[in-house]
Amino acid sequence: MVYSTDTHSLIWYFTNDRKLSPSALKSFEKTTHSGAVIISVVVLAEIMYICKKGNVSLTFDKTLKKIEKYENFIVVPLDVEIVKIANSINYDLEMHDKLIISTALYFDAPLITKDEEIKKSKLIKTIW
Repeated sequence: MVYSTDTHSLIWYFTNDRKLSPSALKSFEKTTHSGAVIISVVVLAEIMYICKKGNVSLTFDKTLKKIEKYENFIVVPLDVEIVKIANSINYDLEMHDKLIISTALYFDAPLITKDEEIKKSKLIKTIW
């Protein structure tokens, strides 16, 4: 199975934080044997920002090392097709959320997220 992830879900997975739901954890763990976790480059940019603010025990460099360590984590860049999908979203969300959702839609991958606005939008299947 292929999943996509939002920022906090990935941080919580990498830091073994109890905020990560059992369903989200199971989704991440399923991909270690087969499948993948799609990570939008936007998620990496948000992690960089959060780490610089010092709000998490994780550093940006540690995040990159963890992603590189596992073959099931795939970082994908923004491209014109993903931005076109974001442009078509008429639901009132922040730009970074639209781009993360658009990446998940592009790869037809459920989004691992706790974000209530994203879940409420029903734009993408979510796992939490």
